Amino acid sequence: MEEHNVNIICPRCGSKMNSNSRCCLKCGYLNPNAPENKGMQQFISTEKDSSYQVGSGEIVIKNNGQITNSIASKTGNRRVCFFINYLLYISIIILNFLLVINRNSISLDTIKNSFFPYVILGTSILFLYIYSIQLIFIKCNKRWWSSLIPFYNLLILGEIVFKNKWLGFAFFIPIIGQILFLVALYELAEKFKYNGVLAAIFPILYIPLMGFGNRLYDDINYVSEDKTLEKDYKRKKLFFISILVFILLGGILIFWNNIIEIKGKAFRLKNYYYVFATKQIVKKTEQLAKENYLECERYNYNDEDGIYYIEYADIGNVAYIPFHSFMDVIGGYVIIDNTSGSSKYYVSISDGTYGYPETLYDNINIDTVVSYERIFERNDINYCRNEKPAVTVGGMK
Repeated sequence: MEEHNVNIICPRCGSKMNSNSRCCLKCGYLNPNAPENKGMQQFISTEKDSSYQVGSGEIVIKNNGQITNSIASKTGNRRVCFFINYLLYISIIILNFLLVINRNSISLDTIKNSFFPYVILGTSILFLYIYSIQLIFIKCNKRWWSSLIPFYNLLILGEIVFKNKWLGFAFFIPIIGQILFLVALYELAEKFKYNGVLAAIFPILYIPLMGFGNRLYDDINYVSEDKTLEKDYKRKKLFFISILVFILLGGILIFWNNIIEIKGKAFRLKNYYYVFATKQIVKKTEQLAKENYLECERYNYNDEDGIYYIEYADIGNVAYIPFHSFMDVIGGYVIIDNTSGSSKYYVSISDGTYGYPETLYDNINIDTVVSYERIFERNDINYCRNEKPAVTVGGMK
């Protein structure tokens, strides 16, 4: 690959230096790629290291201790790429903000109750991936705008990964194309020195990482003639920070505006714990009944007659409920009704805050859960003999 006399960054101090200079004029770093220094290659260690750093302090070039530079002949103008994307991104956000304040008076409540938080969140996520893919194409010495053209961008991806543009047509074949796309993600990540398997599984994470990260494609630094890597890094950093700020802002405003509904959904999610606990305790009770393990205080359990009450003070010990130690202790009882010729189960459950009264097991769901006070107001199914339950789960308390 032909090398050109361009400006690069000194790997030791980060200052600008000519790619053909024998050494950095600021810190004296010896440039191993300078033509005059070629004869000294035998004295320079070729052990793989990670010495080239810039701005962020992260590795940007790693190639057996030597800097590999190549002219960015096919990327297009990087400055144009940045300004088009960034100005369009900021303009969309500003325009939507002006639409909000034009229709209403300016206040925080007005903004959080409008469409603005959803616009900045959606727009930020969209441009995060649009610009990430463009940066990936630039790092691979491909024109940034080619990533925006449907179908054609897949052909370029085929050329990047498989070194053959026409293999990109395979992406359009059903099933085979999807499998090939995962392979392309794997190969692309490996070239950037990331885990290819994880990239194929989590492209939503690794695409921005490959784009905005400082690792190079195949250890080649494609530099343009009119700017340095340091300028590219600063623009990239500005774009990423802007996106991150607006994503956080949009997320906070949306969460704040929907906090009541979120709390309601969280409560309903907790109700699954009561339902799950009930299923576990009934399953355990049924198992013990079949094994004749139920010990009665005044009479023995007989599955052919009567109504039996089985107490449980701690369902974690009785039914082995996962994570019960992190939840409030649930108490109650199970009713086994054998009077109809087949066993029916009724359950009452409470942790002192929420639960449900005697309810047919088949009818229990998350909507059955009510407040603790209502549990004792209802008595739809009254099988009690005005005495304490006579049967306990023997040996399981």
